[in-house]
Amino acid sequence: MSLLEIQSVSVSFGGLMALKRVSFALEEGEIVGLIGPNGAGKTTLFNCLSAFQPVSEGHLRYSGVALETLSPHQVAALGVARTFQTSRIFRRMTVLEHLLVGRHLHQRTDLWAAIARPAWVAREEAEARECGLRTLALFEDRLLPRLHDFAETLSYANRRRLEIARALASEPRLLLLDEPTAGMNPHESAGIVQLIKKIRHLGISILLIEHDMKVIMGVSDRIVVLDHGEKIAEGLPEEIRRNEEVLRAYMGRRYGRA
Repeated sequence: MSLLEIQSVSVSFGGLMALKRVSFALEEGEIVGLIGPNGAGKTTLFNCLSAFQPVSEGHLRYSGVALETLSPHQVAALGVARTFQTSRIFRRMTVLEHLLVGRHLHQRTDLWAAIARPAWVAREEAEARECGLRTLALFEDRLLPRLHDFAETLSYANRRRLEIARALASEPRLLLLDEPTAGMNPHESAGIVQLIKKIRHLGISILLIEHDMKVIMGVSDRIVVLDHGEKIAEGLPEEIRRNEEVLRAYMGRRYGRA
């Protein structure tokens, strides 16, 4: 059984089909790239997988569990974490506080416990902090020295890294990365490539949306291509690089195809 199975998924917004019977699978420990021209349906699929958008038809299976009937919180509790196309940080929270927010699924402190503070609450908080520090170690000197700084003081690239760190703090088995290098320069993008490889070595599977072809070709085991909501190709990076239908989809958009 595959870790993630997308089975004939369609999404309709009124009369507009955003996704049309899309099917593919992701195996344990795999990095799958998801590419396509703007408006191809990539982020819509991510929204379905994280339960922000219901599917019109088809099925989503994560480790055999149906996702299409769950809430975003329930999907996250199963071990699916995601980032977003645009950075969604809390400007007046510190780097460490972001990690603790990401860790909340593993904590059982309620209002009574927060007030009474039995011994297990302190242990839980210490464990959450240690987990946060381990996560930040993946980012080397980019975030760890800024542990107590407000997110609003970080550079754009570090805000993007912080969003990934927050997702990792939930200890997911599957990480959905939506354009993690958007707005970054080539040096910063190369750093994200190395980070993605480190994440895979932790045993985390990754589904990655990315417009930077150098990034997507450099980290993906397989690539799935969407165009106008339909899957038009799937294969190894070199196969996708030479696929004529993929080239037509990109060139057609570039030169004015509807």
